[in-house]
Amino acid sequence: MKKSFFLSMLATFIFHTAGASTELVRLYEWSPGNTLAPLILPVKTGETPEQAAQRYLQNLDRNPELMELFEGRLPQVRMSGFKPLEESNREARALLIANLPKDYTRNSQRVENFQKIFAKGKHSSYILPINANLGLSQSETRDLLTQISEKFPFMVAMGGDDVEPSTYKKQNTHSRNTIPARDLFEIELIKSYVTREKGFLLGVCRGSQISSVALGYKLIQDVPFHVGTEVSHGNDWHEIELKPTKNNILASLLGQGQTRMTVNSLHHQSVVFKEGGPLQLAAHGHDGVTEATEFKNGRGLLLQFHPELMNNELGSKILWRVLKQKNVVMPGRCGKVFSF
Repeated sequence: MKKSFFLSMLATFIFHTAGASTELVRLYEWSPGNTLAPLILPVKTGETPEQAAQRYLQNLDRNPELMELFEGRLPQVRMSGFKPLEESNREARALLIANLPKDYTRNSQRVENFQKIFAKGKHSSYILPINANLGLSQSETRDLLTQISEKFPFMVAMGGDDVEPSTYKKQNTHSRNTIPARDLFEIELIKSYVTREKGFLLGVCRGSQISSVALGYKLIQDVPFHVGTEVSHGNDWHEIELKPTKNNILASLLGQGQTRMTVNSLHHQSVVFKEGGPLQLAAHGHDGVTEATEFKNGRGLLLQFHPELMNNELGSKILWRVLKQKNVVMPGRCGKVFSF
């Protein structure tokens, strides 16, 4: 009987061990020396990290849409500085989604500012390359997205270009510099991340817009044309009116009786908020433009403005509040993001 029991336990161990090693890709840190934070590189089974990096760059070079974004020049990244992403220290990671060529350099002010503030909170920053799944199969891409959800409890969709209108079933009337291939990958990534409910999502400007599109919302393609010029959204500072929400992520930063804060403004598009979805309206401008939304389940904050570029106490307080909220929701929850 003891022998039978031992064999049964051994079989169970082998089964679970085999099941745990079915990953199709493995995540590596890629620190080429000229980026502000390590890149996250998916390495396929049978590939070396060097081969994976070459595969990514070769497929980037073959994609006309993405090369238009890069103005025909591949990012200058060295084939060095590879190491497996450690299994430990998951709770202290922040993943920044790259969407512009400067994210591959040391000259990205937003990446630098995010990194500095997160480091004060003892979080390490990483950069997910644009279309990080280049050269991966559909099943390998699914595995990549699953691992991102499992290994990064905090993800930041940064600012950048306009979102391709066809992704929210509209014709392009006022959108500029759209790259459909980039947008479709980010939408798939964000949908996967919020559905798995393993972490917290911060969206800033374009990041707020594309995250909202991933959740089923639409965009105003040009605020001056469709809303007016009462508030200068292009490059200015203005007041926003905060609204109470279930989690009061933003509202908790104000004193009792206060409802307004002054933020920077660097956009010409915005989210069309609708009731009944997974988001709550957290702030709007005096002209009614959506300035912030919060996930009903507490796992996300989407901002039209740029706290990382405000360079003042309020900007830092907002990002510190985000880290605090991330820590609150990290344990598993029963509520689903699409439940309302």
